[in-house]
Amino acid sequence: MNPPPAPETPPAPQGDAPPFRMRLDSLGAERTVITVPFRRGPLLWMVVLSWPLTPVAFAAAIYLRVIGIESQLPMIVLGPLPMVAVFSTVLLVLKVGLSYDLRQRQLSGLNGPIKWRFGDRIEYSIYRGRLELIRANGKRRGLTQNSWALDQDSWTEFVNVYLSHQNEWKRADDNAAAPAAPPNRAGSLIEVGIRWRFFTWILVAGLVYAGLNYLFWLDTTENYSPYGPMAIIAVGCFLFGTVPLVLRPVLTYEDGRVSVKTFGRAREFPSKGYERLEYSVYWGCLFEVRADGKRRRVVRGWARDQESWKVFVDRFMEDRSSE
Repeated sequence: MNPPPAPETPPAPQGDAPPFRMRLDSLGAERTVITVPFRRGPLLWMVVLSWPLTPVAFAAAIYLRVIGIESQLPMIVLGPLPMVAVFSTVLLVLKVGLSYDLRQRQLSGLNGPIKWRFGDRIEYSIYRGRLELIRANGKRRGLTQNSWALDQDSWTEFVNVYLSHQNEWKRADDNAAAPAAPPNRAGSLIEVGIRWRFFTWILVAGLVYAGLNYLFWLDTTENYSPYGPMAIIAVGCFLFGTVPLVLRPVLTYEDGRVSVKTFGRAREFPSKGYERLEYSVYWGCLFEVRADGKRRRVVRGWARDQESWKVFVDRFMEDRSSE
């Protein structure tokens, strides 16, 4: 008995070509490798601005110490610049964030071909707008997430091709779990809360950083400022975790209507000036769209309870396809 195909990518499709159009290469031939490059424009601006400002930050901090002003404000404001400069430079040098070989069905990221273990599989999640590695025990790990740094036309092309192959893979092998089924009763209410455990852990991390910052300040009051980078991290984590837990926005979907309830007050979408709602499988987000095509993000999938979010996305896309 022959061994099953490698689990990391779908097997090659049989029969007709997939129902989408591939972009052609410079010679007019259909490409065999899809590449998702980084956006050079924004990255070049980041390089041009961050590298010259990096020595300015250090010079300002040294100058203030020389004249007797113990202030960490320049380092707090300009301190991230070296990391931004290095990060943007590395992405410019690498050029490509993701590639997909259509003949070998091989995915490659920043570190080369994506590796796996027997029993694993790689799937694109329309609920999170990202490529995921799924372990045999069902645990998921994000591999590549759509972001501002990626070329959106190339990302859209990759997602269309990979989803087509992924669907054929599921039909051929019948080895992947079906997506979350929407409620059977038409018009039933769907409520989607937040990932409260995730935000609780962020809040706890902020409290831990605040406690450590206070202890360091007690031990070294003369040489340690309580308003340094650790305080910034503590405040950021505290706010990032506290705001969703306090507001607890709940998305509701019933009879084709979407609303977000906060503190008992519900806001319906699309809001004034927007004519329809769209779900983007490329971003994993719900958008409201103007008549001229401009979009505004309404809900992000990563911040929502994943089980109920999947139910909502399946029902929303099913309702829209039947209209």
